[in-house]
Amino acid sequence: MKKLYRLFACIMAIIVALTCTGLIPIVSAATSPKITAVKILTYPNKTEFVQGTDWDYGYYDMPEGGGLGTFVPLEGLITFKYHGGYYTRYADRGMIDMRGLVVKVTYSDGSTRTEAFKETVSGVQVTQNIYASPKKEYALGSNVIEVYFKSNMKARDTYTINIVTKPIKGDVNYDEKINSADALLVLQHVVGITTLSKDAFNRGDMDSNGKVNSYDALQILYKAVGA
Repeated sequence: MKKLYRLFACIMAIIVALTCTGLIPIVSAATSPKITAVKILTYPNKTEFVQGTDWDYGYYDMPEGGGLGTFVPLEGLITFKYHGGYYTRYADRGMIDMRGLVVKVTYSDGSTRTEAFKETVSGVQVTQNIYASPKKEYALGSNVIEVYFKSNMKARDTYTINIVTKPIKGDVNYDEKINSADALLVLQHVVGITTLSKDAFNRGDMDSNGKVNSYDALQILYKAVGA
């Protein structure tokens, strides 16, 4: 029995020696693949946000310890009403409505998965599987929104939202003017050169029949010249 123990000890010593010299590599535990890229496949249903309906100037004064906040008007500070005042990551600014958003997530091992935006509301807690933050401070007009999956903020994609005081029928490009550029966007959508967002589509649908065509482009031109 002692000889067997000595033989086992010798074998272990040889293995340790070979490992230390690098002749036998140490097998490390497998690590979880990391997120390397996030790409938007389907944009959110809502990309236009109107004052009074979707947002207001102010902030939510959060009670100590969390919970529903009290809205305090403050000029110049844009705060969204969607889940506004909930105890969330962006509690004092409300949350952007991202329903309809679908992203493709790529991992370091080459695998991919498709994730649709989902949120869970429990009491005053709101959790999301996809997060978003503005690239710059929120302001009237066009705003670039950065989207990332879970807590990984390095891999991200972007889309644009428009913050307006009131929707302007015919202003398809959100420059607060109505001119031939808006009519051109409608025509490009009609022939398939570009695709209007849902909100831009509604702005270009001059007769509100659920379609955009050359007639709507003509109506935009009429409106541009005051006819």
